This record gives sequence, structure tokens and C-alpha cells, in this order.
Amino acid sequence: MSKDKFYSIGNKEKIQNMSGIFSSVEKADEYVKNLTPYSFIIWAKFELKQPYFSRDDDEFYIISNSILKEKAFKIPMIRGSGWKGSLARSFKELMNDSFGEIGGSNILNLIDSYFRIFGDGSEYVKNLEEYLSKKLENKNRNLDELKDTLFKLLLFELGIQLSSERIKKIKEARDEEEVFKIFRKEYYSKIEEMKTRKGRAIFYPTYFDKLSLEVINPHSRKTRAGTKPIHYEVVPEGTEGILQIVYIPFDGVLRKDNIIEGETKKDLENLLLALEKLSEVGIGAKTKLGWGTFEFQERFYCTNEGLKMEHEGWSKCQV
Repeated sequence: MSKDKFYSIGNKEKIQNMSGIFSSVEKADEYVKNLTPYSFIIWAKFELKQPYFSRDDDEFYIISNSILKEKAFKIPMIRGSGWKGSLARSFKELMNDSFGEIGGSNILNLIDSYFRIFGDGSEYVKNLEEYLSKKLENKNRNLDELKDTLFKLLLFELGIQLSSERIKKIKEARDEEEVFKIFRKEYYSKIEEMKTRKGRAIFYPTYFDKLSLEVINPHSRKTRAGTKPIHYEVVPEGTEGILQIVYIPFDGVLRKDNIIEGETKKDLENLLLALEKLSEVGIGAKTKLGWGTFEFQERFYCTNEGLKMEHEGWSKCQV
């Protein structure tokens, strides 16, 4: 099948309605007014710049590399968990951009947002631990340099206050294994201190109404000739979808308004930055080939407490 041929399938609007996805930004703005104070909704329409593919688990299908589909209506989709995982990875890219900045306030802000938005489920805690551990590994060649970076990581990146006893333990560490043991202990103490469990953000699925085929033909290094073409069922470039994220600060009911407002502003700003980065990197499989990249056509954020903030390229709902 050539690139300009595709199938239009299913009733996307029906399944979107059943999944609680708003058909317009006006409906999103109306809904957010009924949520907990300082809640917000991110609602955007986007268009794929390259094909999107995520493998389905259906074993009985005519194509071995079939795309992920909704079980009942068989419409291609991005799961809410797919958006969540991809945005969590984008957050780590933002941290990577900020790592090593003087003072470390930006990366600490990102780490706090990361756990408020995604929660401290074992998957997300472990992923961030691995990311920070790599920062220790990549920047050091001897034990003294490793200890120095650990001090900076704990003080400036994680905002942990180090007592004289803690400092002494780091200085007296005899090898790399002991240094990493101290890091993991302090890291998990920080997570416990934050006392977050469930994330504040709810990530909705995205549904598409077009299907196409793409062919990847691996080449032999010896002969430089194609070996065996591999067919992929994909959502073609140019297909439109709706992205929807609802953020509810359910854990802030008994806290002061100015604290919750400050957290919400930071989380909204960081989510928008992560979405912009994700649009360039791509979502789904084969992103190294450029697949899954997209461009926003309409992008809004709706709030219910008149948060005063602006983000270039994004519009605040004003209905």
C-alpha cells in the first residue's frame, strides 16, 4: 500500500464520548468549573507528522505487526498509560537539560512536579532513581569525584539537608557501592517525606480513525541489499487526534491556598514543556525513525481559579 492510501475506520466520536473525552474546548472549560479548586485541564488537537505505531497484543491478526486498538470497537489508539509513560520520560529529558545548573532549583522543581503529577508508584520511583544514578556514573572516574557529585546531587538537585553525621558517612565511604547505597537511602527518604501516593494527573486515551501500512526493509551490511521487508500497520501521518489531561490536586484540601496555587502553576508549566518536548521526540514505537512525532493544531489549558500564567503557544480557555 502506498503512503497516500489509507483506510478510514470506526466511529471515533462515539468512543471518545464514552471515554469522557470532550469534543470541544468549551465543554472542557465548563467541566473544570466543577472540580476541586486549582484543578486544570489540558485539551489539545494535534496532527501526526510521521506514522504512529504501538504494537497490539492480538495474536490472531493478518499482519504480525498490528497496531494497538481499542478492544471493543477496534479503533487504533494511544492508551492513557502510553501518554503517562512518554511524558514521564520527557520530564527526565527536561531534568537532563537542567542538570548541573547553579543552585539546582529548576531540577528540584521538576522532581517535585514529577511526583505530584505521576505519583510515587514503584515504576516511576525506580525510573527516576535509575536516571539520577546514571548521572552519578557518567560524571565520575574516581571515588572523590563521585562523593563530590553526590553532595551536589543531594543538596542542590534533591534539596536534602545534610547533617554533620550524613556528611561524615559520605566522606568515609570506602568504595562506589557504599556511595550508591547512601544515595539510594537518601533518595527514598526524600520520597517518603513528600508523602505522595497517587498522581494528580489523569491521562485520557487518544483515538484515531485512519489506518495504513508502512514497510521497513532492513539491508544487509555485506551486500547492502534488502533482506526481508517488514510490514507495519500504522496510523498515517496527517491523522488528527485529541490529547486530554485532567489535573486534580485532591491531596491539597487541607493545605493553604497559596501553596496549592504555587504547586499547580509549576505543574501546569512543566507539563506543557514536557508535551512540547514529546511532540518533537515522538510517542509509541520506532521513534528513532521519527515515527510518532506530532504538531499541535489547537492547544488550551482550562483552570477554575483564575491562575495567572502564560505559556507561549498555549491559550487559556476563555468561554
